[in-house]
Amino acid sequence: MTASFSKDAIGSYVPIAETYTTTRNLILTERALLKALDYPQPAIDAASRKAIANQTSVETELLAGEDVTADDYYSRFATYLGLPFATSFSPFRLIDRPNLDTQIVKPTAIRLEGRSGESRIAIIPSATRAEALQRTLQHFPDLRERIVVTTPAALCNAVWQAGEKRRTYRAINRLITWNPQFSARVVFWGKQGFLIGSLLAALCALLAAFPATTLIALHVVFSAFYFCSLIFRAAAMTIDAPPLEAAPPPRDGNLPVYTVMVALYREAGMIDQLTGALLALDWPRTKLDIKLVCEADDHETIAAIKAGQLPACFELVCVPPSLPRTKPKALSYALSGARGEFLTLYDAEDRPHPQQLRAAYQTFSHASKRLACLQAPLDITNGAHSWLCGLFAREYAALFRGILPLLARSALPLPLGGTSNHFRTDALRAARAWDPFNVTEDADLGLRLHRLGYRCGVIGPATLEDAPTSLRSWTGQRTRWFKGWLQTFLVATRDPVALWRELGANAFMIFMLNSGGMLVSALLHPIVFLALAVNLALIASGGFTTNLLHITLTAVDLANIVLSYVVFLRLGQKNLTPEQARTLKGGLLQVPLYWLFLSFAAWQAAIELVHRPFHWKKTEHRPVTPD
Repeated sequence: MTASFSKDAIGSYVPIAETYTTTRNLILTERALLKALDYPQPAIDAASRKAIANQTSVETELLAGEDVTADDYYSRFATYLGLPFATSFSPFRLIDRPNLDTQIVKPTAIRLEGRSGESRIAIIPSATRAEALQRTLQHFPDLRERIVVTTPAALCNAVWQAGEKRRTYRAINRLITWNPQFSARVVFWGKQGFLIGSLLAALCALLAAFPATTLIALHVVFSAFYFCSLIFRAAAMTIDAPPLEAAPPPRDGNLPVYTVMVALYREAGMIDQLTGALLALDWPRTKLDIKLVCEADDHETIAAIKAGQLPACFELVCVPPSLPRTKPKALSYALSGARGEFLTLYDAEDRPHPQQLRAAYQTFSHASKRLACLQAPLDITNGAHSWLCGLFAREYAALFRGILPLLARSALPLPLGGTSNHFRTDALRAARAWDPFNVTEDADLGLRLHRLGYRCGVIGPATLEDAPTSLRSWTGQRTRWFKGWLQTFLVATRDPVALWRELGANAFMIFMLNSGGMLVSALLHPIVFLALAVNLALIASGGFTTNLLHITLTAVDLANIVLSYVVFLRLGQKNLTPEQARTLKGGLLQVPLYWLFLSFAAWQAAIELVHRPFHWKKTEHRPVTPD
């Protein structure tokens, strides 16, 4: 083959050249090369139309289609250039070097070292540069002995493997090296542990010396705190959630690359459902960078992904085994290869609304750069399965369509959900991504972004999820969440003065009420419940009917508990559609039991925080079965 392109190939697409003058030469050059590579004209025309619509390249659109494989395309390209083609590089190897990860983001060329000292250059040729490369090879024919053509996937795989030790170390230590105060790697700092120990010692001394007075004082303090937290949640009932649908931005094709990351572990059975949901997203495939992030020793899930023969927009990222084995560590490892200007996370069981990426992009486009993250709501679809799932669905509706919109509207810190949060990738990297030692990394990151001067918001199009259907699975999930919230609270309160200064007085108080109130209410609920039962029994029997203080405290406890149950149900019910509300199981009678289960998980989390602070309890998922 020669490097010249025929006039017929160039002239066959004159209408495009006249209409899109800015891309005329590139499109004509690509079309001519693809014809020289013996691809059929209808396939070239179809790829050209998509390239114009999506403002990409003809080559990119051709490779994104289902009829052309990367191996076939680059093999033909290598033959055209007169170069060897390879998808593996033995006996050559890639040595980790500074900035090597740029070749994951935009693969072009890498240097391979041989055992005998010789080297090769593995390249990804592009259609627009083919003519220049051909001229270079003609002028320097010796280069043909040192250059090999490969595929983007093969090059990226080599880069992932070569840099895995460096990347693993960075994923684990990036945050603590940058600012140890933000890391949960140390559960209690020395000063913090001393202060907590001193307060407990003082409390024990007061209980020994003045038991009745101390207990009453504690009762008053916690009742007041509980009530203030309840008032905050009740205020969320006045907020209207964002609309479920959002008008997409104009379809001018000028959309950025969007990275979608999904951390997977023992999820082989979810791959078909997950990939189907991700491919339904309304975003050009050539501008999707979907990373399925797996533990390298999770062979079953990796095999299921490879068996799916997924489109080119998918990439499998294997995380080398190392401690801690947590979702945030895996995501931080994969972040090195994120190509998108924006980035979102999903879980294995998620079915995001097709318009969710466009809604996030539209919101980001009209906001300042300080808006670093947008949280989409999570809707539970199996609330009719049992009373446990029904109350879980109400709880999610209250959080994602009530409390988070209230916090966002008030420019207060958002405890992000672990999925369906959309980031500006540069802001995520500036905040040093997720804490690999925090098992509720989402809430921690939302607070950290706020402390660093960023803001978080909400959007309307939801992600569908299923609640755990067994009590064991539900308890394990809640234990992990509570443990992470305890970690987040301890990290935030290491220096309360600095936290006050960074958040401001209002945000500081709301954080203490929202996060601290949730933890305190969960831990103390059975104690308050028991104390209320005892006091009511004593009052009924006439035990201290003349003691006004006890009667008042009992009335306050009763009001706190009843109102908290009512607000829990009403806030959730308010943010459900009438059809959803009718089908959900569970009600006021089951709420006390639900809260006692929450308390059990909270106490289990407190114990785990001491003995297994970084242990990740896996939540089992199953594909959705049609009704």
